[in-house]
Amino acid sequence: MKASTKLRLPLLLALGLCAASASAAEGRAAASANQGNVAQLNEDGASLYAARDYRHAIEKFIQAYAIDSDPNLLFNIARCYEELGETDAAIEKYETFLKTPGADARGRQRARESLTALREAAETARKNPTASASQSASLTGPSADASPAEHVDATEGPSYWPWVVLGGSVASAAVGTTFYMMGVSDHHEVTEAQGFGDPAAVAPITRQQAQDLVDSGDRKKLIGGIALGLAGALAATYVVLLISDDRPSANEGPSLALDVSPKGSSLTFHGSF
Repeated sequence: MKASTKLRLPLLLALGLCAASASAAEGRAAASANQGNVAQLNEDGASLYAARDYRHAIEKFIQAYAIDSDPNLLFNIARCYEELGETDAAIEKYETFLKTPGADARGRQRARESLTALREAAETARKNPTASASQSASLTGPSADASPAEHVDATEGPSYWPWVVLGGSVASAAVGTTFYMMGVSDHHEVTEAQGFGDPAAVAPITRQQAQDLVDSGDRKKLIGGIALGLAGALAATYVVLLISDDRPSANEGPSLALDVSPKGSSLTFHGSF
């Protein structure tokens, strides 16, 4: 019996050591897997933070903190709340981060600085809610109740559209006048040719050449007329823009006058800039 008992004791010790080793190995494997999950979640949260998706970044950091209570994850969560403008939640996370041992030293300094700024903002909001609301509105855009001095009226600055339209009108008038005068010149070449209108005279140009000149003159006059019509439309648009631009007087700006006749055309421009 004594010999049997002596044999059992080493066997039990060996089995216990094997079980302990297996358990330790399983623990190390689980810990390694958890660390991998934490690292991945932290990396995903950092990517979402960089993309300014702070709400989903918070979810990733909280999931990582549930696996590994790393205080630096609290700092990340606080930063997200701060960016979202949720002051109370950010203050709570920063305070928890500073109370937790093992926090990063540089992170502690940044947390203290952020806490100071957030507490000052919260205190200001409690003392003067109206001023806080106005400050918040100024950060996100002009409010509907803002005074006229806070708005920038586009009509107060220089408006260049009338001058652009006027420039287009002048250019169109110049092109139209040129083409119209070219058409008149083609017609004059035919009508002023020697023997024009005299069937018995010998003309220096053939009938086909004369017809080509007449057709060419017609086309050029048509193009000129269209361009001059466009110039007139642009000039009218210029006047409308001046009126809608609330200038002191539309007559103070430059003006354009066109005079087109079969004998020729003239372009008159006067005014001051």
